[in-house]
Amino acid sequence: MIRWLCFSLVLYGITQARDVSPLLERAEMAYQAGRWNESRSTFARAVALAEEGEVKDWAIQRLGGVNLDLLFSRLPQEECVRVQVMSGDSLDRIAKRAGTTVELLRKTNEIQGDTIRLGQQLKVPILTFRAEVDISANILDLSFGDRFFKRYRVSTGAGGNTPVGEFTIVNRIVHPTWWHPETGEKIPYGDPRHHIGSHWLGWDRKGFGIHGTDEPEKIGEPASLGCVRLRNQDVAELYTLLPVGTQVVVKP
Repeated sequence: MIRWLCFSLVLYGITQARDVSPLLERAEMAYQAGRWNESRSTFARAVALAEEGEVKDWAIQRLGGVNLDLLFSRLPQEECVRVQVMSGDSLDRIAKRAGTTVELLRKTNEIQGDTIRLGQQLKVPILTFRAEVDISANILDLSFGDRFFKRYRVSTGAGGNTPVGEFTIVNRIVHPTWWHPETGEKIPYGDPRHHIGSHWLGWDRKGFGIHGTDEPEKIGEPASLGCVRLRNQDVAELYTLLPVGTQVVVKP
Protein backbone atom coordinates (compact mmCIF):
# COMPACT_ATOMS: atom_id res chain seq x y z
CA MET A 1 0.00 0.00 0.00
CA ILE A 2 2.86 2.40 0.78
CA ARG A 3 4.36 1.74 -2.65
CA TRP A 4 0.93 2.28 -4.25
CA LEU A 5 0.45 5.59 -2.45
CA CYS A 6 3.92 6.85 -3.28
CA PHE A 7 3.36 5.92 -6.93
CA SER A 8 0.01 7.75 -6.89
CA LEU A 9 1.60 10.84 -5.39
CA VAL A 10 4.29 10.79 -8.06
CA LEU A 11 1.56 10.66 -10.70
CA TYR A 12 0.21 13.86 -9.19
CA GLY A 13 3.68 15.41 -9.29
CA ILE A 14 4.00 15.17 -5.52
CA THR A 15 7.45 14.42 -4.15
CA GLN A 16 7.37 15.74 -0.58
CA ALA A 17 4.87 13.43 1.16
CA ARG A 18 7.43 11.97 3.56
CA ASP A 19 6.08 13.52 6.77
CA VAL A 20 2.38 12.70 6.33
CA SER A 21 2.53 9.67 4.04
CA PRO A 22 1.68 7.21 6.89
CA LEU A 23 -1.48 9.20 7.61
CA LEU A 24 -2.37 9.36 3.93
CA GLU A 25 -1.84 5.62 3.64
CA ARG A 26 -4.08 4.86 6.64
CA ALA A 27 -6.74 7.25 5.37
CA GLU A 28 -6.79 5.60 1.94
CA MET A 29 -6.88 2.10 3.42
CA ALA A 30 -9.85 3.09 5.62
CA TYR A 31 -11.63 4.53 2.59
CA GLN A 32 -11.09 1.41 0.50
CA ALA A 33 -12.42 -0.68 3.42
CA GLY A 34 -15.60 1.41 3.59
CA ARG A 35 -14.66 3.12 6.87
CA TRP A 36 -15.32 6.57 5.49
CA ASN A 37 -15.71 8.37 8.84
CA GLU A 38 -12.29 7.10 9.88
CA SER A 39 -10.88 7.97 6.47
CA ARG A 40 -12.01 11.59 6.57
CA SER A 41 -10.74 12.16 10.12
CA THR A 42 -7.33 10.76 9.13
CA PHE A 43 -7.17 12.83 5.96
CA ALA A 44 -8.10 15.88 8.07
CA ARG A 45 -5.15 15.17 10.39
CA ALA A 46 -2.86 14.93 7.38
CA VAL A 47 -4.13 18.27 6.07
CA ALA A 48 -3.52 19.90 9.45
CA LEU A 49 0.03 18.54 9.69
CA ALA A 50 1.21 18.92 6.09
CA GLU A 51 3.28 21.93 5.09
CA GLU A 52 1.95 24.24 2.41
CA GLY A 53 2.59 22.75 -1.00
CA GLU A 54 1.48 20.03 -3.36
CA VAL A 55 1.12 17.35 -0.68
CA LYS A 56 -1.25 19.51 1.35
CA ASP A 57 -3.16 20.48 -1.78
CA TRP A 58 -3.55 16.81 -2.73
CA ALA A 59 -4.70 15.89 0.79
CA ILE A 60 -7.25 18.74 0.75
CA GLN A 61 -8.60 17.51 -2.58
CA ARG A 62 -8.86 13.93 -1.32
CA LEU A 63 -10.50 15.01 1.94
CA GLY A 64 -13.13 16.91 -0.03
CA GLY A 65 -13.88 13.83 -2.10
CA VAL A 66 -14.28 11.64 0.97
CA ASN A 67 -16.50 14.22 2.69
CA LEU A 68 -18.75 14.33 -0.35
CA ASP A 69 -18.91 10.54 -0.71
CA LEU A 70 -19.81 10.19 2.96
CA LEU A 71 -22.56 12.81 2.85
CA PHE A 72 -24.01 11.34 -0.34
CA SER A 73 -24.15 7.86 1.22
CA ARG A 74 -26.53 6.20 3.67
CA LEU A 75 -23.65 5.75 6.15
CA PRO A 76 -24.18 7.40 9.55
CA GLN A 77 -22.18 10.50 10.42
CA GLU A 78 -22.30 12.91 13.32
CA GLU A 79 -23.50 15.83 11.18
CA CYS A 80 -26.68 13.96 10.24
CA VAL A 81 -29.56 12.22 11.99
CA ARG A 82 -32.15 9.64 10.99
CA VAL A 83 -35.60 11.17 10.58
CA GLN A 84 -38.76 9.10 10.28
CA VAL A 85 -41.27 10.30 7.71
CA MET A 86 -44.48 11.31 9.45
CA SER A 87 -47.99 11.87 8.14
CA GLY A 88 -48.11 15.04 6.03
CA ASP A 89 -44.37 15.11 5.43
CA SER A 90 -42.83 15.82 2.05
CA LEU A 91 -39.22 16.20 0.95
CA ASP A 92 -39.74 19.93 0.69
CA ARG A 93 -41.13 20.21 4.25
CA ILE A 94 -38.36 18.06 5.71
CA ALA A 95 -35.71 20.06 3.83
CA LYS A 96 -37.10 23.37 5.09
CA ARG A 97 -37.24 22.12 8.69
CA ALA A 98 -33.64 20.93 8.47
CA GLY A 99 -32.34 23.98 6.60
CA THR A 100 -31.12 21.88 3.68
CA THR A 101 -32.12 21.22 0.07
CA VAL A 102 -34.51 18.73 -1.48
CA GLU A 103 -31.70 17.81 -3.89
CA LEU A 104 -29.40 16.80 -1.04
CA LEU A 105 -32.13 14.68 0.59
CA ARG A 106 -32.70 12.92 -2.73
CA LYS A 107 -28.99 12.32 -3.31
CA THR A 108 -28.20 11.10 0.21
CA ASN A 109 -31.23 8.82 0.46
CA GLU A 110 -31.18 7.54 -3.14
CA ILE A 111 -34.64 8.91 -3.86
CA GLN A 112 -35.92 9.38 -7.39
CA GLY A 113 -38.51 12.12 -7.73
CA ASP A 114 -40.43 13.35 -4.68
CA THR A 115 -42.15 10.22 -3.38
CA ILE A 116 -41.43 9.20 0.21
CA ARG A 117 -43.23 6.63 2.37
CA LEU A 118 -44.83 6.96 5.78
CA GLY A 119 -42.37 5.55 8.32
CA GLN A 120 -39.38 5.73 5.94
CA GLN A 121 -36.07 6.56 7.62
CA LEU A 122 -34.16 9.42 5.99
CA LYS A 123 -30.62 10.61 6.61
CA VAL A 124 -30.94 14.38 7.21
CA PRO A 125 -28.17 16.93 7.96
CA ILE A 126 -28.44 18.90 11.19
CA LEU A 127 -25.59 21.35 10.45
CA THR A 128 -25.34 24.11 7.87
CA PHE A 129 -22.86 24.93 5.14
CA ARG A 130 -20.83 28.12 4.83
CA ALA A 131 -18.85 29.24 1.78
CA GLU A 132 -15.70 31.36 1.97
CA VAL A 133 -14.24 32.84 -1.21
CA ASP A 134 -10.60 33.96 -1.33
CA ILE A 135 -10.27 36.39 -4.24
CA SER A 136 -6.46 36.46 -4.18
CA ALA A 137 -6.24 32.67 -4.51
CA ASN A 138 -9.42 32.17 -6.59
CA ILE A 139 -10.65 29.39 -4.34
CA LEU A 140 -13.92 28.69 -2.54
CA ASP A 141 -13.70 26.71 0.71
CA LEU A 142 -16.89 25.08 1.90
CA SER A 143 -17.36 24.23 5.57
CA PHE A 144 -20.03 21.98 7.09
CA GLY A 145 -20.68 23.06 10.63
CA ASP A 146 -17.25 24.06 11.90
CA ARG A 147 -15.33 21.58 9.72
CA PHE A 148 -13.72 22.01 6.34
CA PHE A 149 -15.78 20.18 3.73
CA LYS A 150 -14.40 20.78 0.23
CA ARG A 151 -12.31 23.23 -1.83
CA TYR A 152 -13.30 24.47 -5.29
CA ARG A 153 -11.27 26.47 -7.80
CA VAL A 154 -13.15 29.53 -9.02
CA SER A 155 -12.84 32.65 -11.11
CA THR A 156 -13.53 36.08 -9.63
CA GLY A 157 -13.78 39.57 -11.14
CA ALA A 158 -11.29 40.38 -13.88
CA GLY A 159 -11.50 44.03 -12.89
CA GLY A 160 -11.21 43.37 -9.16
CA ASN A 161 -14.93 44.07 -8.88
CA THR A 162 -16.05 41.01 -6.90
CA PRO A 163 -17.53 42.57 -3.76
CA VAL A 164 -15.85 41.80 -0.44
CA GLY A 165 -17.95 41.11 2.64
CA GLU A 166 -20.64 38.79 3.99
CA PHE A 167 -23.55 37.81 1.79
CA THR A 168 -26.49 35.41 1.89
CA ILE A 169 -27.81 33.15 -0.85
CA VAL A 170 -31.34 34.36 -1.58
CA ASN A 171 -32.26 32.43 -4.74
CA ARG A 172 -31.31 29.22 -6.52
CA ILE A 173 -32.01 28.69 -10.21
CA VAL A 174 -31.38 25.80 -12.61
CA HIS A 175 -30.76 26.87 -16.23
CA PRO A 176 -30.85 30.57 -15.35
CA THR A 177 -31.67 33.37 -17.75
CA TRP A 178 -28.80 35.85 -18.06
CA TRP A 179 -29.23 39.58 -18.39
CA HIS A 180 -26.18 41.04 -20.11
CA PRO A 181 -24.71 43.53 -17.60
CA GLU A 182 -23.79 46.09 -20.27
CA THR A 183 -26.70 45.88 -22.72
CA GLY A 184 -29.43 44.63 -20.39
CA GLU A 185 -30.41 42.05 -23.00
CA LYS A 186 -32.27 38.98 -21.72
CA ILE A 187 -30.40 35.85 -22.86
CA PRO A 188 -32.00 32.44 -22.14
CA TYR A 189 -30.12 29.35 -21.11
CA GLY A 190 -28.96 27.43 -24.19
CA ASP A 191 -28.36 30.54 -26.27
CA PRO A 192 -24.73 30.57 -27.50
CA ARG A 193 -24.38 34.07 -26.02
CA HIS A 194 -25.33 32.78 -22.55
CA HIS A 195 -22.24 32.85 -20.29
CA ILE A 196 -23.31 31.91 -16.74
CA GLY A 197 -23.59 28.16 -17.03
CA SER A 198 -26.10 25.70 -15.69
CA HIS A 199 -26.90 26.94 -12.17
CA TRP A 200 -27.21 30.24 -10.31
CA LEU A 201 -26.93 30.90 -6.57
CA GLY A 202 -27.83 34.57 -6.16
CA TRP A 203 -26.73 36.74 -3.24
CA ASP A 204 -28.48 39.50 -1.36
CA ARG A 205 -26.22 41.88 -3.31
CA LYS A 206 -28.18 42.48 -6.50
CA GLY A 207 -26.50 41.21 -9.65
CA PHE A 208 -23.94 39.05 -7.85
CA GLY A 209 -23.80 35.38 -7.08
CA ILE A 210 -22.18 32.02 -7.77
CA HIS A 211 -22.69 30.49 -11.20
CA GLY A 212 -21.27 28.20 -13.87
CA THR A 213 -19.36 29.15 -16.99
CA ASP A 214 -18.95 28.50 -20.68
CA GLU A 215 -15.20 29.12 -20.28
CA PRO A 216 -13.97 26.35 -17.95
CA GLU A 217 -10.39 26.89 -19.13
CA LYS A 218 -10.36 30.24 -17.29
CA ILE A 219 -11.27 28.81 -13.89
CA GLY A 220 -8.54 29.81 -11.43
CA GLU A 221 -8.03 33.18 -13.10
CA PRO A 222 -9.62 36.58 -12.39
CA ALA A 223 -11.86 36.36 -15.45
CA SER A 224 -15.47 37.05 -14.48
CA LEU A 225 -17.53 40.25 -14.61
CA GLY A 226 -17.66 40.23 -10.80
CA CYS A 227 -19.50 37.06 -9.84
CA VAL A 228 -17.88 33.85 -8.60
CA ARG A 229 -17.62 31.33 -11.44
CA LEU A 230 -17.18 27.57 -11.15
CA ARG A 231 -17.12 24.72 -13.62
CA ASN A 232 -20.67 23.63 -14.35
CA GLN A 233 -20.25 20.27 -12.58
CA ASP A 234 -18.97 22.08 -9.49
CA VAL A 235 -21.74 24.68 -9.35
CA ALA A 236 -24.29 21.86 -9.81
CA GLU A 237 -22.73 20.20 -6.76
CA LEU A 238 -22.98 23.43 -4.75
CA TYR A 239 -26.60 23.79 -5.87
CA THR A 240 -27.30 20.39 -4.29
CA LEU A 241 -25.57 21.35 -1.04
CA LEU A 242 -26.46 25.00 -0.42
CA PRO A 243 -30.00 26.14 0.43
CA VAL A 244 -31.37 29.65 0.47
CA GLY A 245 -29.96 31.30 3.59
CA THR A 246 -26.42 29.98 3.24
CA GLN A 247 -23.74 32.49 4.26
CA VAL A 248 -21.07 33.43 1.73
CA VAL A 249 -18.00 35.32 2.95
CA VAL A 250 -15.74 36.95 0.35
CA LYS A 251 -12.19 37.92 1.34
CA PRO A 252 -9.79 40.08 -0.72
